[in-house]
Amino acid sequence: MQEDSYMIIIPRDPAIIYDPKAFFVNMKQKENIVVEKAGFNEKRGVEIDLKIDDRPYRIWVSPTDIEIPRFVRLGHQFTEEELKQIDAVKKGLSVNMIYEGDCRQCYYDQLRLIDAMIPDKLAVLDCPSEKLLSGRWVELTARSSVMPAPKYLFTVQAISTETEEIWLHTHGLKRCGFYELEILYSTNESSNDHYHIIETFAYRMIEAKEPIKPGDAVFVAQLEKDLYLVVTAVPWKEALKYYPKATLGVEEDRGDEVHSEDTYVIMAYRSPQDEEDRHYTPVQVYDEPLKKNPMFYISTSETKRMSQLARERMDYMVKGFENKDNVVLAKIGVATDKNYWDESNEGSKREHIWFEVKEIQGDQITAVLTQEPYYVSGMKEGDVGHYTFDDVTDWLVFTKERRISPDDAYLL
Repeated sequence: MQEDSYMIIIPRDPAIIYDPKAFFVNMKQKENIVVEKAGFNEKRGVEIDLKIDDRPYRIWVSPTDIEIPRFVRLGHQFTEEELKQIDAVKKGLSVNMIYEGDCRQCYYDQLRLIDAMIPDKLAVLDCPSEKLLSGRWVELTARSSVMPAPKYLFTVQAISTETEEIWLHTHGLKRCGFYELEILYSTNESSNDHYHIIETFAYRMIEAKEPIKPGDAVFVAQLEKDLYLVVTAVPWKEALKYYPKATLGVEEDRGDEVHSEDTYVIMAYRSPQDEEDRHYTPVQVYDEPLKKNPMFYISTSETKRMSQLARERMDYMVKGFENKDNVVLAKIGVATDKNYWDESNEGSKREHIWFEVKEIQGDQITAVLTQEPYYVSGMKEGDVGHYTFDDVTDWLVFTKERRISPDDAYLL
Protein backbone atom coordinates (compact mmCIF):
# COMPACT_ATOMS: atom_id res chain seq x y z
CA MET A 1 0.00 0.00 0.00
CA GLN A 2 1.47 3.34 -1.06
CA GLU A 3 2.07 5.90 1.65
CA ASP A 4 1.97 9.68 1.37
CA SER A 5 5.24 11.61 1.44
CA TYR A 6 4.79 13.60 4.63
CA MET A 7 7.44 16.17 5.53
CA ILE A 8 7.55 18.82 8.24
CA ILE A 9 9.41 22.10 7.81
CA ILE A 10 11.09 23.30 11.01
CA PRO A 11 11.29 27.06 10.44
CA ARG A 12 13.70 29.46 12.04
CA ASP A 13 10.75 31.77 12.76
CA PRO A 14 7.60 29.70 13.54
CA ALA A 15 5.31 32.71 12.98
CA ILE A 16 5.37 32.11 9.21
CA ILE A 17 3.45 28.83 9.46
CA TYR A 18 0.33 30.78 10.54
CA ASP A 19 0.58 33.15 7.56
CA PRO A 20 -0.37 31.24 4.37
CA LYS A 21 -0.12 34.46 2.36
CA ALA A 22 3.60 34.58 3.14
CA PHE A 23 4.45 31.21 1.70
CA PHE A 24 2.15 31.80 -1.29
CA VAL A 25 4.08 35.01 -1.97
CA ASN A 26 7.36 33.11 -1.60
CA MET A 27 6.26 30.43 -4.09
CA LYS A 28 5.10 33.01 -6.63
CA GLN A 29 8.59 34.48 -6.64
CA LYS A 30 9.80 31.28 -8.31
CA GLU A 31 9.26 31.47 -12.08
CA ASN A 32 8.99 27.68 -12.41
CA ILE A 33 6.19 27.34 -9.81
CA VAL A 34 2.62 28.17 -10.81
CA VAL A 35 -0.14 28.02 -8.17
CA GLU A 36 -3.36 27.13 -9.98
CA LYS A 37 -5.86 26.65 -7.19
CA ALA A 38 -5.99 26.71 -3.40
CA GLY A 39 -8.69 25.77 -0.93
CA PHE A 40 -9.23 24.20 2.47
CA ASN A 41 -9.61 20.50 3.13
CA GLU A 42 -11.06 19.78 6.58
CA LYS A 43 -8.96 16.65 7.07
CA ARG A 44 -5.70 17.73 5.41
CA GLY A 45 -5.49 21.53 5.74
CA VAL A 46 -4.74 23.98 2.92
CA GLU A 47 -5.03 22.13 -0.40
CA ILE A 48 -2.98 23.52 -3.27
CA ASP A 49 -2.94 22.53 -6.93
CA LEU A 50 0.21 23.74 -8.60
CA LYS A 51 2.79 23.05 -11.27
CA ILE A 52 6.55 23.02 -10.99
CA ASP A 53 8.31 23.01 -14.36
CA ASP A 54 4.87 22.11 -15.83
CA ARG A 55 4.61 18.97 -13.68
CA PRO A 56 1.25 19.00 -11.82
CA TYR A 57 1.00 18.26 -8.11
CA ARG A 58 -1.55 18.52 -5.35
CA ILE A 59 -0.11 19.22 -1.90
CA TRP A 60 -1.63 19.71 1.53
CA VAL A 61 -0.05 22.04 4.09
CA SER A 62 -0.94 22.76 7.68
CA PRO A 63 0.65 23.81 11.00
CA THR A 64 1.61 20.80 13.08
CA ASP A 65 3.29 19.91 16.34
CA ILE A 66 6.93 18.91 16.05
CA GLU A 67 7.78 15.71 17.84
CA ILE A 68 11.03 14.13 16.68
CA PRO A 69 10.96 10.43 17.63
CA ARG A 70 14.10 9.02 19.23
CA PHE A 71 14.68 6.60 16.34
CA VAL A 72 14.81 9.37 13.70
CA ARG A 73 18.18 9.41 11.99
CA LEU A 74 20.16 12.61 11.60
CA GLY A 75 20.53 12.66 7.83
CA HIS A 76 23.22 15.35 8.02
CA GLN A 77 25.76 16.94 10.29
CA PHE A 78 24.24 19.38 12.77
CA THR A 79 26.09 21.60 15.20
CA GLU A 80 25.12 21.52 18.88
CA GLU A 81 23.71 25.02 18.47
CA GLU A 82 21.58 23.93 15.50
CA LEU A 83 20.19 20.98 17.46
CA LYS A 84 19.30 23.29 20.36
CA GLN A 85 17.50 25.65 17.99
CA ILE A 86 15.61 22.75 16.39
CA ASP A 87 14.61 21.41 19.79
CA ALA A 88 13.25 24.82 20.79
CA VAL A 89 10.80 24.98 17.86
CA LYS A 90 7.52 23.31 18.80
CA LYS A 91 5.43 24.04 15.68
CA GLY A 92 6.23 23.37 12.04
CA LEU A 93 4.53 23.28 8.67
CA SER A 94 3.60 19.89 7.24
CA VAL A 95 3.83 19.46 3.47
CA ASN A 96 2.09 16.31 2.28
CA MET A 97 1.95 14.92 -1.26
CA ILE A 98 1.39 11.66 -3.15
CA TYR A 99 4.12 10.47 -5.49
CA GLU A 100 3.06 9.54 -9.01
CA GLY A 101 5.52 8.69 -11.76
CA ASP A 102 9.26 9.01 -11.14
CA CYS A 103 9.66 9.06 -7.34
CA ARG A 104 13.11 10.68 -7.67
CA GLN A 105 11.59 13.64 -9.50
CA CYS A 106 8.70 13.85 -7.01
CA TYR A 107 11.10 13.91 -4.05
CA TYR A 108 13.24 16.60 -5.69
CA ASP A 109 10.16 18.70 -6.48
CA GLN A 110 8.82 18.34 -2.93
CA LEU A 111 12.10 19.72 -1.58
CA ARG A 112 12.00 22.55 -4.11
CA LEU A 113 8.47 23.45 -3.03
CA ILE A 114 9.48 23.33 0.63
CA ASP A 115 12.47 25.59 -0.03
CA ALA A 116 10.29 28.01 -1.98
CA MET A 117 7.60 28.18 0.71
CA ILE A 118 9.91 28.77 3.68
CA PRO A 119 13.43 29.71 2.56
CA ASP A 120 14.70 30.28 6.11
CA LYS A 121 14.49 26.89 7.82
CA LEU A 122 16.50 24.98 10.38
CA ALA A 123 15.63 21.49 9.15
CA VAL A 124 13.06 19.29 7.45
CA LEU A 125 11.70 16.13 9.08
CA ASP A 126 11.15 13.54 6.34
CA CYS A 127 8.69 11.22 8.05
CA PRO A 128 8.58 8.25 5.59
CA SER A 129 12.36 7.78 5.67
CA GLU A 130 12.60 8.82 9.33
CA LYS A 131 15.38 11.33 8.53
CA LEU A 132 16.08 14.81 9.82
CA LEU A 133 17.45 16.82 6.90
CA SER A 134 19.61 19.90 7.30
CA GLY A 135 17.95 23.13 6.22
CA ARG A 136 21.23 24.13 4.56
CA TRP A 137 21.28 20.84 2.61
CA VAL A 138 17.66 21.33 1.50
CA GLU A 139 18.50 24.82 0.27
CA LEU A 140 21.60 23.65 -1.63
CA THR A 141 19.73 20.69 -3.14
CA ALA A 142 16.59 22.62 -4.10
CA ARG A 143 18.67 25.23 -5.93
CA SER A 144 20.82 22.66 -7.73
CA SER A 145 20.22 21.52 -11.30
CA VAL A 146 20.92 17.92 -10.19
CA MET A 147 18.44 15.71 -8.34
CA PRO A 148 19.45 14.32 -4.91
CA ALA A 149 20.71 10.76 -4.56
CA PRO A 150 18.04 8.02 -4.48
CA LYS A 151 19.27 7.05 -1.00
CA TYR A 152 17.32 10.00 0.43
CA LEU A 153 14.05 8.30 -0.45
CA PHE A 154 14.62 5.64 2.21
CA THR A 155 16.55 4.74 5.35
CA VAL A 156 17.98 1.39 6.37
CA GLN A 157 17.21 0.95 10.06
CA ALA A 158 19.23 -1.46 12.21
CA ILE A 159 17.56 -3.10 15.21
CA SER A 160 19.85 -5.00 17.56
CA THR A 161 19.89 -6.67 20.96
CA GLU A 162 22.62 -7.35 23.48
CA THR A 163 23.73 -10.20 21.23
CA GLU A 164 25.38 -9.54 17.87
CA GLU A 165 22.18 -10.18 15.92
CA ILE A 166 20.93 -7.26 13.80
CA TRP A 167 17.69 -6.89 11.84
CA LEU A 168 18.09 -4.49 8.90
CA HIS A 169 15.00 -3.05 7.22
CA THR A 170 14.05 -0.02 5.17
CA HIS A 171 11.60 2.82 5.72
CA GLY A 172 10.42 5.13 2.94
CA LEU A 173 10.10 2.90 -0.11
CA LYS A 174 6.33 2.56 0.31
CA ARG A 175 5.83 6.21 -0.62
CA CYS A 176 7.30 5.25 -4.01
CA GLY A 177 4.71 2.49 -4.40
CA PHE A 178 7.31 -0.22 -3.63
CA TYR A 179 7.67 -2.82 -0.91
CA GLU A 180 10.19 -2.39 1.92
CA LEU A 181 13.37 -4.49 2.07
CA GLU A 182 14.99 -6.47 4.89
CA ILE A 183 17.94 -8.65 5.78
CA LEU A 184 17.51 -10.97 8.75
CA TYR A 185 20.14 -12.29 11.12
CA SER A 186 22.89 -9.82 10.28
CA THR A 187 25.78 -9.11 12.68
CA ASN A 188 28.05 -6.24 13.67
CA GLU A 189 30.72 -7.63 11.37
CA SER A 190 28.52 -8.15 8.32
CA SER A 191 25.90 -5.40 8.69
CA ASN A 192 27.78 -2.82 6.60
CA ASP A 193 28.03 -5.22 3.65
CA HIS A 194 24.40 -6.19 4.10
CA TYR A 195 23.48 -2.50 4.15
CA HIS A 196 25.08 -2.11 0.71
CA ILE A 197 23.06 -5.07 -0.58
CA ILE A 198 19.82 -3.43 0.57
CA GLU A 199 20.82 -0.02 -0.77
CA THR A 200 21.78 -1.44 -4.18
CA PHE A 201 18.54 -3.45 -4.43
CA ALA A 202 16.54 -0.33 -3.50
CA TYR A 203 18.35 1.68 -6.17
CA ARG A 204 17.51 -1.00 -8.75
CA MET A 205 13.83 -0.73 -7.75
CA ILE A 206 13.87 3.07 -7.96
CA GLU A 207 15.58 3.12 -11.35
CA ALA A 208 13.71 0.20 -12.96
CA LYS A 209 11.47 0.93 -15.95
CA GLU A 210 9.23 -1.99 -14.97
CA PRO A 211 8.44 -2.99 -11.35
CA ILE A 212 10.76 -5.55 -9.77
CA LYS A 213 8.45 -8.21 -8.40
CA PRO A 214 9.19 -10.57 -5.51
CA GLY A 215 11.02 -13.57 -6.93
CA ASP A 216 12.68 -11.58 -9.74
CA ALA A 217 16.45 -11.97 -9.94
CA VAL A 218 18.41 -8.76 -9.26
CA PHE A 219 22.15 -8.42 -9.83
CA VAL A 220 23.70 -6.30 -7.06
CA ALA A 221 27.47 -6.93 -6.99
CA GLN A 222 30.52 -8.59 -8.46
CA LEU A 223 32.29 -10.23 -5.55
CA GLU A 224 35.27 -11.76 -7.33
CA LYS A 225 36.33 -12.10 -10.95
CA ASP A 226 33.82 -14.85 -11.72
CA LEU A 227 31.55 -14.60 -8.67
CA TYR A 228 28.38 -12.51 -8.80
CA LEU A 229 25.77 -11.72 -6.18
CA VAL A 230 22.23 -12.15 -7.52
CA VAL A 231 19.38 -11.69 -5.06
CA THR A 232 15.61 -11.57 -4.88
CA ALA A 233 12.82 -10.48 -2.53
CA VAL A 234 11.06 -13.14 -0.44
CA PRO A 235 7.96 -12.70 1.78
CA TRP A 236 9.17 -12.31 5.35
CA LYS A 237 7.09 -15.20 6.67
CA GLU A 238 8.62 -17.53 4.11
CA ALA A 239 12.14 -16.17 4.66
CA LEU A 240 11.95 -16.79 8.42
CA LYS A 241 12.01 -20.54 7.71
CA TYR A 242 15.62 -20.15 6.55
CA TYR A 243 16.63 -18.41 9.80
CA PRO A 244 15.60 -20.79 12.63
CA LYS A 245 17.94 -19.05 15.09
CA ALA A 246 16.64 -15.54 14.41
CA THR A 247 15.23 -13.69 17.41
CA LEU A 248 14.67 -10.33 15.65
CA GLY A 249 12.23 -9.66 12.82
CA VAL A 250 10.16 -12.63 13.97
CA GLU A 251 6.36 -12.57 14.14
CA GLU A 252 6.37 -11.04 17.64
CA ASP A 253 8.22 -7.96 16.27
CA ARG A 254 5.61 -7.27 13.61
CA GLY A 255 2.62 -6.04 15.54
CA ASP A 256 2.04 -3.04 13.26
CA GLU A 257 1.40 -2.53 9.54
CA VAL A 258 4.79 -0.89 9.02
CA HIS A 259 6.71 -4.10 9.73
CA SER A 260 4.16 -6.71 8.68
CA GLU A 261 2.76 -5.53 5.34
CA ASP A 262 4.56 -4.99 2.03
CA THR A 263 7.98 -5.90 3.42
CA TYR A 264 10.27 -8.56 1.92
CA VAL A 265 13.56 -10.20 2.90
CA ILE A 266 16.49 -10.16 0.46
CA MET A 267 17.83 -13.65 -0.25
CA ALA A 268 20.24 -15.03 -2.85
CA TYR A 269 20.00 -17.12 -5.99
CA ARG A 270 23.21 -19.09 -6.39
CA SER A 271 22.51 -20.25 -9.96
CA PRO A 272 20.05 -19.82 -12.83
CA GLN A 273 18.51 -23.12 -11.76
CA ASP A 274 17.88 -21.67 -8.30
CA GLU A 275 16.02 -18.81 -9.93
CA GLU A 276 13.91 -21.20 -12.01
CA ASP A 277 13.13 -23.36 -8.96
CA ARG A 278 12.65 -20.39 -6.61
CA HIS A 279 15.30 -21.92 -4.38
CA TYR A 280 16.50 -19.26 -1.93
CA THR A 281 19.73 -19.05 0.07
CA PRO A 282 20.51 -16.63 2.93
CA VAL A 283 22.83 -13.85 1.74
CA GLN A 284 25.13 -14.76 4.64
CA VAL A 285 26.73 -17.46 2.47
CA TYR A 286 28.52 -14.61 0.69
CA ASP A 287 29.83 -12.87 3.81
CA GLU A 288 33.47 -13.90 3.21
CA PRO A 289 33.76 -12.72 -0.42
CA LEU A 290 31.85 -9.54 0.55
CA LYS A 291 34.87 -8.62 2.68
CA LYS A 292 37.14 -8.52 -0.40
CA ASN A 293 36.39 -5.13 -1.97
CA PRO A 294 33.31 -6.11 -4.03
CA MET A 295 32.00 -3.93 -6.84
CA PHE A 296 28.39 -3.03 -6.11
CA TYR A 297 26.24 -2.23 -9.12
CA ILE A 298 25.86 1.45 -9.98
CA SER A 299 23.69 2.24 -12.99
CA THR A 300 24.85 4.46 -15.83
CA SER A 301 22.13 6.98 -14.92
CA GLU A 302 23.28 7.13 -11.29
CA THR A 303 26.92 7.44 -12.34
CA LYS A 304 25.88 10.31 -14.61
CA ARG A 305 23.92 11.99 -11.80
CA MET A 306 26.87 11.69 -9.41
CA SER A 307 29.22 13.05 -12.07
CA GLN A 308 26.96 16.02 -12.74
CA LEU A 309 26.75 16.84 -9.04
CA ALA A 310 30.51 16.43 -8.53
CA ARG A 311 31.24 18.78 -11.43
CA GLU A 312 28.58 21.30 -10.41
CA ARG A 313 30.27 21.53 -7.00
CA MET A 314 33.89 21.22 -8.08
CA ASP A 315 34.68 24.58 -6.45
CA TYR A 316 33.98 22.95 -3.09
CA MET A 317 36.52 20.20 -3.81
CA VAL A 318 39.11 22.82 -4.73
CA LYS A 319 38.31 24.71 -1.54
CA GLY A 320 38.78 21.51 0.46
CA PHE A 321 42.13 20.85 -1.27
CA GLU A 322 43.41 24.32 -0.35
CA ASN A 323 43.47 23.23 3.30
CA LYS A 324 46.61 21.07 3.42
CA ASP A 325 45.35 19.27 6.52
CA ASN A 326 42.67 17.66 4.34
CA VAL A 327 42.95 14.59 2.13
CA VAL A 328 41.06 14.79 -1.16
CA LEU A 329 40.05 11.80 -3.29
CA ALA A 330 38.67 12.00 -6.82
CA LYS A 331 36.89 9.21 -8.64
CA ILE A 332 38.05 9.15 -12.24
CA GLY A 333 36.36 7.41 -15.16
CA VAL A 334 39.20 5.49 -16.84
CA ALA A 335 38.77 3.78 -20.22
CA THR A 336 38.45 0.00 -19.81
CA ASP A 337 40.17 -2.58 -22.03
CA LYS A 338 38.20 -3.10 -25.24
CA ASN A 339 37.67 -6.80 -24.57
CA TYR A 340 35.40 -5.77 -21.66
CA TRP A 341 33.22 -3.47 -23.75
CA ASP A 342 29.54 -4.29 -24.10
CA GLU A 343 28.03 -2.24 -26.92
CA SER A 344 24.61 -2.44 -25.26
CA ASN A 345 26.04 -0.90 -22.08
CA GLU A 346 27.88 2.38 -22.53
CA GLY A 347 28.99 2.22 -18.91
CA SER A 348 31.17 -0.80 -19.67
CA LYS A 349 33.66 1.46 -21.44
CA ARG A 350 34.69 3.22 -18.21
CA GLU A 351 35.80 1.96 -14.82
CA HIS A 352 35.32 4.53 -12.09
CA ILE A 353 38.19 4.29 -9.61
CA TRP A 354 39.55 6.38 -6.75
CA PHE A 355 42.68 8.53 -6.88
CA GLU A 356 44.24 10.74 -4.21
CA VAL A 357 44.59 14.28 -5.48
CA LYS A 358 48.14 15.62 -5.20
CA GLU A 359 47.93 18.80 -7.24
CA ILE A 360 45.30 21.05 -8.85
CA GLN A 361 46.18 23.65 -11.45
CA GLY A 362 43.22 25.30 -13.13
CA ASP A 363 41.05 22.37 -14.20
CA GLN A 364 43.99 19.93 -14.26
CA ILE A 365 44.47 17.26 -11.58
CA THR A 366 47.52 15.20 -10.71
CA ALA A 367 46.50 12.16 -8.67
CA VAL A 368 47.70 8.77 -7.39
CA LEU A 369 45.67 5.60 -7.94
CA THR A 370 44.50 4.15 -4.60
CA GLN A 371 43.14 0.76 -5.74
CA GLU A 372 43.73 -2.01 -8.27
CA PRO A 373 41.46 -1.70 -11.32
CA TYR A 374 39.35 -4.66 -12.43
CA TYR A 375 39.04 -3.87 -16.13
CA VAL A 376 42.06 -1.67 -16.94
CA SER A 377 45.28 -3.56 -17.62
CA GLY A 378 48.57 -1.71 -17.34
CA MET A 379 47.42 0.29 -14.30
CA LYS A 380 48.15 -0.54 -10.69
CA GLU A 381 47.79 0.97 -7.23
CA GLY A 382 50.27 3.81 -6.76
CA ASP A 383 50.36 4.92 -10.41
CA VAL A 384 50.35 8.69 -10.97
CA GLY A 385 48.02 10.14 -13.60
CA HIS A 386 47.03 13.53 -15.01
CA TYR A 387 43.35 14.26 -15.54
CA THR A 388 40.89 17.12 -16.01
CA PHE A 389 37.77 18.10 -14.09
CA ASP A 390 35.72 16.52 -16.91
CA ASP A 391 37.19 13.12 -15.98
CA VAL A 392 35.97 13.38 -12.37
CA THR A 393 32.79 11.45 -11.55
CA ASP A 394 32.86 11.90 -7.77
CA TRP A 395 35.06 13.35 -5.03
CA LEU A 396 35.58 13.22 -1.26
CA VAL A 397 37.24 15.63 1.16
CA PHE A 398 38.50 14.13 4.43
CA THR A 399 38.91 16.77 7.12
CA LYS A 400 40.07 16.11 10.67
CA GLU A 401 36.43 16.01 11.74
CA ARG A 402 34.52 14.31 8.92
CA ARG A 403 34.19 13.08 5.37
CA ILE A 404 32.56 15.51 2.94
CA SER A 405 31.10 14.57 -0.45
CA PRO A 406 29.45 16.69 -3.17
CA ASP A 407 26.12 15.84 -1.54
CA ASP A 408 27.00 17.57 1.74
CA ALA A 409 29.30 20.21 0.28
CA TYR A 410 27.50 22.87 2.37
CA LEU A 411 29.76 21.75 5.24
CA LEU A 412 32.71 23.33 3.44
